[in-house]
Amino acid sequence: MGALFFLSERGNAANEDFAYVGALPGGGSFGLVIDGATGLIALPPVSVDFATNAQWFSHTVGSMTCRALEAGEPAEAALRGAVAAAREELEAALGCPVGELDSAAVPSATLALAVVGEKDVELWGLADSPLVVLLRSGEALVSTDEVLEGLDGRVVELMVERSSGRRLSVAEKRALVREEVVANRRLRNTEGGYWCLDPTGEGLAHVRQILLPREDVIAVAGMSDGLFRAFGQYGLERLGEWMASATFFSALSLCDRMRVLEASDPNLERFPRMKLGDDVSIFWLGM
Repeated sequence: MGALFFLSERGNAANEDFAYVGALPGGGSFGLVIDGATGLIALPPVSVDFATNAQWFSHTVGSMTCRALEAGEPAEAALRGAVAAAREELEAALGCPVGELDSAAVPSATLALAVVGEKDVELWGLADSPLVVLLRSGEALVSTDEVLEGLDGRVVELMVERSSGRRLSVAEKRALVREEVVANRRLRNTEGGYWCLDPTGEGLAHVRQILLPREDVIAVAGMSDGLFRAFGQYGLERLGEWMASATFFSALSLCDRMRVLEASDPNLERFPRMKLGDDVSIFWLGM
């Protein structure tokens, strides 16, 4: 097992991300990032042990998946078992099948999972937490959900258009596109929409799965979109160069630089986005 680390930092009232790295029985390693999204319509709390239902969902599925992987279960079985257990807990807490709930009220999440075995690197992805692979050729491969990124990008464009020339707070700007945000959320796990983790488990049949020879890979990382923004919209680092020498401390430094930049743009004007700052999470596995 090579070098590895994970990091998760709160960007809002509650950190709804889950991040972890661990060892596989007999050698190898894995990394997992799950970025939770709270429902947009009020729903009673599933568990009083968590600040939001999204935090409950990401941490429940995340911790159970990690335990299963550490016990030797294959990735697909680990994920399906964890989601099924979360569904059972949700339905017991709310007293009804998840299918009877408004889909916009049910928590959901992304998935970025890498499993490094003796010969292969398995990647499992859902929604917009990118998986990044640095190859020995020097190329950096990125796997993410372009449909979801396009939906989110259009909402931000509409927010900018509708708020142009008006002195509005961040909350007021977000209110201008609430209907579009809810409409997008109702596209999750539907044909023509986007696929993600939620308690129904329907997204798992559409997971982005990639298998690479381990000998071709230098490092692999999974990130929440809150961190990936540093390489895209913010332009703070070049992705491939950063991946080649990443450490826990360089990731922490990058988070600090992001927070300074975001604080310098409190009205979301220089870097249009839906919130001042987001939760940031990453796992990184070196071969």
